[in-house]
Amino acid sequence: MIDGEPVEVLSIGIIEGGSTPANRPWRVALTELTRRVVDARKGVETPLNVNVVFHVPGNILKPDFNGPRTGSFAKEQRLLMVQVALPEEVPDDPVAYVEAATHGAIDEAARWAERRRVDADPDALHAIVERT
Repeated sequence: MIDGEPVEVLSIGIIEGGSTPANRPWRVALTELTRRVVDARKGVETPLNVNVVFHVPGNILKPDFNGPRTGSFAKEQRLLMVQVALPEEVPDDPVAYVEAATHGAIDEAARWAERRRVDADPDALHAIVERT
């Protein structure tokens, strides 16, 4: 538990750099992905929990990095944050883009776990995304 909330095997977070009509499709796609992940992760457990945090560019802030990068690791909860910067230009199918980006974040978590010799089960995490 972090701050009284249970740690989920796979969770989606959003950091928005300001709300604009141009980034609205990102918000809609991420809301849809989040809902589907919540349903698909039920009953799944892995040795490494992953929180994928999407950085949505807006009129106030824009990510200063590209693609996925690992963030903090909470050892007690076995929780790794992986941040994903989204591009300003929204593709034709933003839901497919964020699903693919989630797979990329899981791959980044697996590489992190291998380097640090932390047990992980990326296949189980990928399966959650595939069920969405």
